[in-house]
Amino acid sequence: MASFRPAREDDLERLLDLHTGAFPDPRGRPARTRNFQKNALGAFSDLHVMVDDDVVLAHAFLFPLEAWFGGARVHVGGIATVGVAPEARGRGLGSRLVEHLHALSLARGDALTVLYPFRQAFYARLGYATTSTYRRLRLHPASIPWRPSMRARAAAGPDREALVACLEAAGARYTGMLARTTRAWESRLADERRTWLVVEGPGGVEGYVVWTLEQREPHAETVLQVRELVARTAAAERELWALVGAQRDQVAVVHADVAADDPIERALVDADRTRFGDGDIEHTLGEVAAGPMVRVLDAARALEARGWLEEGALVLAVGDETLEIVAKGGRATAGPSRGEPHVRLDARALAAVAFGALPASRAARLGWLTARDAGTLARAESLLSLPPYFSPDPF
Repeated sequence: MASFRPAREDDLERLLDLHTGAFPDPRGRPARTRNFQKNALGAFSDLHVMVDDDVVLAHAFLFPLEAWFGGARVHVGGIATVGVAPEARGRGLGSRLVEHLHALSLARGDALTVLYPFRQAFYARLGYATTSTYRRLRLHPASIPWRPSMRARAAAGPDREALVACLEAAGARYTGMLARTTRAWESRLADERRTWLVVEGPGGVEGYVVWTLEQREPHAETVLQVRELVARTAAAERELWALVGAQRDQVAVVHADVAADDPIERALVDADRTRFGDGDIEHTLGEVAAGPMVRVLDAARALEARGWLEEGALVLAVGDETLEIVAKGGRATAGPSRGEPHVRLDARALAAVAFGALPASRAARLGWLTARDAGTLARAESLLSLPPYFSPDPF
């Protein structure tokens, strides 16, 4: 009979075989070994396996993470690297392993689990909801209208505290941004392919940008991939974009992921200047991409863990459970209520609205949420609203 346990070092060769079968990309065994033993998000002890007759049939990480929701850091379980042996597929083992991780995450006090799905439908059946989309811009660097004016320089070791502070400030403004661990910082800072630049203002470092340069072969076009662009002020943000634009003599195209509400494409001039459109669309600026998926482990715990940007009270019927939320001073209490619900939704819709940044009115349009009337719907939207979901740390 199949059972679960933490992975052991003597499982490694079998784990590598399963990982290769589940993720058939060009990585060799050394790179896959690093994924298990030196993962930026956690330790080998965060890896769990399903075994039958002591044969490992499936593996998955459950990372202990924190993410920002409404300006508060929330304990979340980060599920990643879910893989099932080829000979064991079609028997529901992946679902059983993920449900086991849900139980572990709930028991240790997490409010949510978060993951990047290989297939959204698979995880939707397990209670996961989509988060707000983000955009991957594809632009010519000369289309950036600003020119560098602030003091910019390469980041150095003493800047680390300032880099952390910039990312923490950004996390408080967005939804779902991971609170980066020391291990994650060290992994990124040690990556020799990454260029780190900072801009300074009167108070010191006001923002930073990280990019990598890529060529398919020598003398081919150079692509600049923006990995992070984080600023404490709007002026610093424009300055960082100006630094990207200043690479125009070397770089042919820039790829950059931005949040759904980022206005940067309004400022671009001829972003697609080296490309042609077609009969339907003349100017394409990039792609819309799905973000991660979130799952509420316990409704009351999750609602009390997040931050609240507005104050007020609301009675929610979440499936068979009715909760009264009272938000004040950026925090909320959520307890059982016998009152008539203002809003009704299931746990998956709650994850989408209260943690995936889906406005309540749009959830109602999808049939995921019902409200007493237009007034209570507006109150729910105001109280539950969050900025778009955006994180530079996919896992």
